Amino acid sequence: MHNKNILIITPFFAPETHAAVFRAHKLVKYLKREGWKPIVITVDTNYNYNEDVTLLMDLEGVEIHRTKYIEPSFRGLYMWLSGKDRTFKTLKAEGFFKDNDNSNSINYKSKLSIRQRAYNFLLENWLNVPDRFWTWKKSAIKSANKLIKENNIHFVYTTMPPFTTGNIGLEIKKQNPNVKWIADFRDPLTTVLRNHSGIDHVYFKQRKIKHNVIAKSDVVITASLAHKNILHDIFKGEYFEKIHFIPTGLDNDFQVSNSDNEEDTILYSGEYLIENGFYIFDLITQYNSKSNFKIKLKIIGNKEINYKIIKENVDNIKSLEDVDFLDHLPQKELYKEIVKAKACLLISEGRWWCSFAKMVDYIALKKTVIALVPEISEAKTQLTKANLGVFLTNDIDQDLVILTNFFKKSETKPNIEFCSSYLATSQTKSFIKIISNL
Repeated sequence: MHNKNILIITPFFAPETHAAVFRAHKLVKYLKREGWKPIVITVDTNYNYNEDVTLLMDLEGVEIHRTKYIEPSFRGLYMWLSGKDRTFKTLKAEGFFKDNDNSNSINYKSKLSIRQRAYNFLLENWLNVPDRFWTWKKSAIKSANKLIKENNIHFVYTTMPPFTTGNIGLEIKKQNPNVKWIADFRDPLTTVLRNHSGIDHVYFKQRKIKHNVIAKSDVVITASLAHKNILHDIFKGEYFEKIHFIPTGLDNDFQVSNSDNEEDTILYSGEYLIENGFYIFDLITQYNSKSNFKIKLKIIGNKEINYKIIKENVDNIKSLEDVDFLDHLPQKELYKEIVKAKACLLISEGRWWCSFAKMVDYIALKKTVIALVPEISEAKTQLTKANLGVFLTNDIDQDLVILTNFFKKSETKPNIEFCSSYLATSQTKSFIKIISNL
């Protein structure tokens, strides 16, 4: 067994707080508790996301190296030259988004000016190739090589997306062939349109990176079982023995016991996406009109974005009377809200392969999930194993019966052993078991 120093390379890390952060964050936190020494390389500037400084308190004593990253955009160039902070978190604190008409509404692209369209073309075709993190590659590799030498590091972990992290891992492995490289894929990449460019010349570069990473890494880890099977088919079983499925785990420190004061709410966590559709609002409105038992939908995420997209797209404005909007909450506070809810809501019209970050939280907290997901999907598979799924059909009459039956009984007996596999301790122990055999 080599020493227990391990280099973790990810552009998404604390104090950023969004779904892409937490898989690596929890791994780092609990590796340290297991006697390992994780050393992190991440970007020095967070351009796009909220932050929660309390996340850094979890990582006391962990070396975090933040290396130079300039976003390849007018904003990145402006900030680099002027020194003025125009990141999302700063603009939000200044109230910029309350007065700004931009949104992720379905009509947004049609409102763009010719100048904005030209700029987006430049970004998508040239500046963000293979993605917006390519300017970070040089500083990350330089720092990695230095740390590997100074700390006698034998293990390097990279997480994708973005594709640039794969490029970084490829170069590190080339320059340090004795290092054992663990390539973690949070999502399928070039097999799923939403995760790669629709522009051919960009896509081919991204596809080449992904295939090289699969071929040249020592271990591949996926966050969903479906993705492992996708890779088996793509590569005709060639690399199947080195590909492992490890679920992301909920932070054990933030486990919350079931509440004795359940609210009559269904909770949705995260940004509400147009692709979710708006069927759920009609369903809840009709349920409340026909039942003495009234329920509310509680949506917790970026309040400005969620309220605007739903207000613009829900035909029956009265249904908003059945919705409460809460802004982003720290993890611990979010978990308290989850256990207070009667059930949680998971919607995915197309992402059959995805193990959603919010689903991880729901399963680990043993919370019933009202799910509108594909019949064959990772979500349905895992929720069924957990015995936590209440599955809607997208047929209003059937779904009214399903909701009525659920709220009459509202008791589920979760598979406790299976749910525990969605804890950070389980995630970390599975990871250690795999790399200890390298």
